[in-house]
Amino acid sequence: MKLRILILCFLILSFVVSGCVQPEKETIKVGVIGPMNLVFGVAEKKAVELAASEINGMGGILGKKVEVVVADTKLDPNTATMEFRRLAVDEGVKVVIGGFASGIVLSMQEVMAETKTVWLADGSSPRLTERLKEDYETYKYFFRAGTINGTTYAYDIFDAIHNFFNKELGKNWKKIAVIRDDAIWTEDVMKELNKRFKENGYEVVIDEKVKKGTEDFTPILEKIRGKADVIVTLLAHVNGIPLVKQWKESEVKLQIIGHDLSAIFPTAWNASEGKIEGLVFIATGGAIHVPVNEKAKKFIEEWKEKYGTYPDANTAYDMYDALFLYKNAVEMASKAGEKDPFDPDTVVKYLEMVNESNPFTVVRGNLAFTKYHDPMWGDKFIRNWICQWQNGKVVIIWPKNVASGEYKSPWI
Repeated sequence: MKLRILILCFLILSFVVSGCVQPEKETIKVGVIGPMNLVFGVAEKKAVELAASEINGMGGILGKKVEVVVADTKLDPNTATMEFRRLAVDEGVKVVIGGFASGIVLSMQEVMAETKTVWLADGSSPRLTERLKEDYETYKYFFRAGTINGTTYAYDIFDAIHNFFNKELGKNWKKIAVIRDDAIWTEDVMKELNKRFKENGYEVVIDEKVKKGTEDFTPILEKIRGKADVIVTLLAHVNGIPLVKQWKESEVKLQIIGHDLSAIFPTAWNASEGKIEGLVFIATGGAIHVPVNEKAKKFIEEWKEKYGTYPDANTAYDMYDALFLYKNAVEMASKAGEKDPFDPDTVVKYLEMVNESNPFTVVRGNLAFTKYHDPMWGDKFIRNWICQWQNGKVVIIWPKNVASGEYKSPWI
């Protein structure tokens, strides 16, 4: 009898205690993947963490707190695929954000397809989304949410030379010298650039590929001297700061314009000892610390408040946007009455609704996806804004609708 009473008391006590303990709030895991030994990967991590902090402050995603899980690709395809699998399988993340380096991203796409993991990715090679054209059902989980299709670099570089410098400013730059990464992504850009140059009477007189780690550009500059009217750069894996310094020191008085990731960094002025003055570059995917809308202004202010500096790299802007983009898709699915708004196929369906007629405002402009998950390019959407370093600051000089200043010759 006493034993029964003791058992009954224990059960009652257990019930009371369990009733007082509140269950932990359910969380949703998001993965961020990139080269964490490089500024690009670190910027991705910090951006997603900032976005998660803001989203959690607003109540999370459908009431679920966002937990960020980090993976390091180490810029190695084998490591990258293993880390992507860890995120998708072991950690059970609902979405992966990030990437960087098209060759590495291509290798991870197979794991994405196998695990059916939504991936809001960073990578410029056109081949990344060409896979959707070839096999949509397998690769539909891939969205290029970061750096826009590398083909658009050709659009903007050609537009700057042909329509801005030659037509608007009256230059007559017809002979082109190219300095570019010896990498897969530049092949795709050059294919489109060569086509446009040829069709419009331009000539590529020099096309120099440079290996990662190259620091001496003097022989290339001397080779260009007297043979070209303008220098086009396509540099992401190679640091462009030594080139800028030697450009000024050698007095090869040709305008440099192109894709140079090192020029986008807010630290580029000091790193170049001011010799970057006059350099013209494209703000990859519209990512630049010159705000083009109120959302960008707010993002930059919040970044500076949290981290004490401007965003570290271009990847900070688009990967910050990516988490809000995912949140938007899940909430759209929930509002529409979907049974599981976090289901990857459901999320794909609602991400695809961010299209030309229904763009999503991000810090880089208006994001809208094409049929095969590329960001739409154009003045009304996102472009690689044409910028110039002037007196220690970056100025957007083209196109007119976002220009914050006028072009100044670096040789005045």
